[in-house]
Amino acid sequence: MNKRSLAYGILFGSVAGAITALLTAPVAGKELRIQLKEATDDWTNNLKDVKINLNRIKNSFSKLSGEGKNMAIEIIHDIKTSINEWQKDIEPTKQSLFNELKEIQKTIEELELKTNKNA
Repeated sequence: MNKRSLAYGILFGSVAGAITALLTAPVAGKELRIQLKEATDDWTNNLKDVKINLNRIKNSFSKLSGEGKNMAIEIIHDIKTSINEWQKDIEPTKQSLFNELKEIQKTIEELELKTNKNA
């Protein structure tokens, strides 16, 4: 359900209920007009307050979205920096492992040659 439709439904339902209550109450014409005017003024003020509050909420969501976006950008930057630093840190170890693997391969090849000669 659309939130705007729900808000309008609540608003118009409240207005209709208030008008019905005023019109069905046993009151003199002049007094009824005064009550209707007061009720209209109250509802006008309430609608203005609702509009102001909705604008504040909208602005808060916009600000929150912007802050969330900025935070995500910062986190991504931090992660990239951490990965780059990690890669630099492991470079000596990586080269050492590569050299050790080459020596192991060389040893295996030598063993194969010796095995083939003895067979």
